[in-house]
Amino acid sequence: MLVPLGAFFESSIGAIVKRALTAVGIGTISYAIITTAFTSALFYAQSSFDNVAVDALQIANLAGIGEAAGILTAAMFFKIAFAAGTKLGVLPK
Repeated sequence: MLVPLGAFFESSIGAIVKRALTAVGIGTISYAIITTAFTSALFYAQSSFDNVAVDALQIANLAGIGEAAGILTAAMFFKIAFAAGTKLGVLPK
């Protein structure tokens, strides 16, 4: 029993490690790119709200615009990250 298991590890461990490290590397790079792009987009949106009058922002806050924007940005970030993961082959379809 130990000989076939040892032969399996000798023949396949290199390919398994190479594939795992490739998947981790691609996932890390794509995560860094997506996070940077989305962070800059969020910063732009937040800075554009600074130009709006305070009274209008208070009314928007009462209407729940802040919570809705948070939910929408989280959904967009998930969709972009999931789509990038499946296109790069990191996640199965």
